[in-house]
Amino acid sequence: MKIKSCMNPDIRSIHAAETLQQAARIMWEADCGALPVLNDDKQAIGMITDRDIAMAGFIQGLPLSDIPVKDVMSKTLVSIGPEQDLTEAEHLMQANQLRRLPVINSKKQLVGILSLNDIAAAYKRDSGKQVKAIEVADTLASICTHRTLAKTMAVA
Repeated sequence: MKIKSCMNPDIRSIHAAETLQQAARIMWEADCGALPVLNDDKQAIGMITDRDIAMAGFIQGLPLSDIPVKDVMSKTLVSIGPEQDLTEAEHLMQANQLRRLPVINSKKQLVGILSLNDIAAAYKRDSGKQVKAIEVADTLASICTHRTLAKTMAVA
């Protein structure tokens, strides 16, 4: 199954220069826990989560309106293309313990987002023809494994 058939094309994003307060407001209004971060060319360059915002506010002890998104966002973007296979996305999510992947085109422009929820919904719609329950379960288990345990398991 192709990513474009199960991704969510209705996404919200934020510019790297905006503040954590603005990011939190967008997340609240859109009922989402992460936003792709865009540069001046509207290319995806990172992600920021609600947890990133909460931890930055706590650790820095500053108002969220004083902290730019670029200081807190992920510095490495793990993404997938709309024409790639869902299995590739699951492997990326498992290897990087990610619940969401931005879907970008060849120009690094955001065209959607693929979440663990989208994969589960694709399984339900598909009735197990292309999306297998064991793959969904493996992806969920890999993402939810505590990072310390995941590193230990990778070394063994």
